[in-house]
Amino acid sequence: MPRILNERPSDAPALPSVDRRVFRLMLPFLWPRDDRGLRVRLAVSMTLLCLTAALNATVPILFARAVDRISVPAGTELAAVPVALLLAYGAMQWLAKVFNELRWALYGPIEQRMQRHMGLAVFRHVHELSLRFHLGRRTGQISRVLDNGMRGIRELLFDVVFLILPLFAEIAIICAVLLGSFGAAFAGITVATLALYGVCLVIGSEWLRRRQRKAVAEGAEAHGKAVDSLLNYETVKYFGNEEHIAGRYEGALREVERLTVNAMLWRSLTGILQVSILGAGLTAMILLAASEVAAGAMTVGDFVLVNTYLLQLIRPLDRLGQLYRSIKQSLTDVEQMLELLNQPAEVADAPDAVPLPAGPGRLRFERVGFAYDPRRPVLRDVSFELPPGGTLAIVGPSGAGKSTIGRLLFRFYDPTSGRILFDGADISSVTQASLRAAIAVVPQDTVLFNDTILYNIAFGRPGASRAEVERAARLARIHDFVAGLPDGYDSLVGERGLKLSGGEKQRVAIARAILKRPRLFLFDEATSALDSHTELAIQQSLREVSRGTTTVVIAHRLSTVVHADEILVLEDGRAVERGTHAALLARDGAYAALWARQQADRDAAE
Repeated sequence: MPRILNERPSDAPALPSVDRRVFRLMLPFLWPRDDRGLRVRLAVSMTLLCLTAALNATVPILFARAVDRISVPAGTELAAVPVALLLAYGAMQWLAKVFNELRWALYGPIEQRMQRHMGLAVFRHVHELSLRFHLGRRTGQISRVLDNGMRGIRELLFDVVFLILPLFAEIAIICAVLLGSFGAAFAGITVATLALYGVCLVIGSEWLRRRQRKAVAEGAEAHGKAVDSLLNYETVKYFGNEEHIAGRYEGALREVERLTVNAMLWRSLTGILQVSILGAGLTAMILLAASEVAAGAMTVGDFVLVNTYLLQLIRPLDRLGQLYRSIKQSLTDVEQMLELLNQPAEVADAPDAVPLPAGPGRLRFERVGFAYDPRRPVLRDVSFELPPGGTLAIVGPSGAGKSTIGRLLFRFYDPTSGRILFDGADISSVTQASLRAAIAVVPQDTVLFNDTILYNIAFGRPGASRAEVERAARLARIHDFVAGLPDGYDSLVGERGLKLSGGEKQRVAIARAILKRPRLFLFDEATSALDSHTELAIQQSLREVSRGTTTVVIAHRLSTVVHADEILVLEDGRAVERGTHAALLARDGAYAALWARQQADRDAAE
């Protein structure tokens, strides 16, 4: 499995090959097959780039010829020649600037479209990754990677399209002019200077990038810790551990600071070496040109041309080191975001997956086994069948595997053995979207979007009318509460729904499930956060809503499932008993022992 957010291992491929892989992953977004308009814009932008480079390389030649004409006395009839040359010089300067500005008009849609497509692709893929992936990653860390990646795409495109490619095109044209007009010595010094500069730049920047990668990874880790503490704000307050959290964050920031300062020191040393190479090349070229003028082999205009070309190259070359490092940093950011695309989905649709066939909601588990870790099985050879419209309750002590059955049914994971059939179809052979569309879940731990109550309930079926949302809220016994709020259904629930009580959040989740109108209800401790009065009312509502719909109830409190058609008792991942409430009590086995223990606990509490 690809590593993300961490330092690359020592046996990883060389960084240039990583860069090629990043560009290869970006290519489909930069040159999309289904977006002809974007491809045309890119082609026109590249054409303008070449024209601008050619004009920038030609303009100094006109200026040099004008200097030669002006410096040599001439008759009146030839006075118009330098004037024409100067006018052409000004016109070509203007045209080069116009072409450069036109590239902005073409570049904007390219940049924004690519950002949108790539960001959306990564966002969708992250949502398709397995529950195991998200349980093992900090939300803030992933958020930081996505944010850095989008910024890296923007900077990378700008640097390449507006700075690097034009510079390379000008270098090629200028070297050709120097070679053709002044001989091999000038072109040789130029090529040697650029080659030494390039070697120093690449080697220095790659060493710098290795240091930057560590700083980026540590920065993402620090950001993840900060967001994690904010998401658990209440827990921090409950235990008075603000200083502990701040110290932990400071330690991460201190490491980021150390790595960043180290990288900046290396950047300074390589920068000094690069400007020294450029200075030596510039001095050699000027001395050679001056000697040629003194010997009469070059004109003053030629000397001006050589100097202009040197300045035209050295000014951007002086920034090339910064640009190269900026590109490398952008590549690092984009690479980490694209690595998310390389994360394989643990649960994926089969190549020949088909939509779930229509049916009444018959559910069947056939000798299902599962383990989060192969060393510790969670379910062992579990089998049962639930007829359409029936209600199955799954009970047992904590850790028996109750919630795991719900996760397998929803295909957060696939069984390690056996199979699950829904309306006769193996759920591993149908599309996840069609399977999940047929199931509505009310989880034990309800987390809501930081949006309105209306949005959170309507999330069960986007597009539902307000009347349908309110009907679902009434069935979940939350409509009267919402109607009494100052903003009603437009009230914001806060981060993770923290403005609502636990019972209110759970009733919103129940309304959301009701609105979905599923083929199967899955209630995972759906009333665990409710008081006894509300629990009884909602239990009655749930029975009314789910009547005629296949229902699986995962419960810890046995008093909530006494009306189930069948009760499945799990112990250590095995189905040890099954039957109705009365039949299981009469058997005087595991279920009867659980019932007696809970009744005793309730009596003691009273």
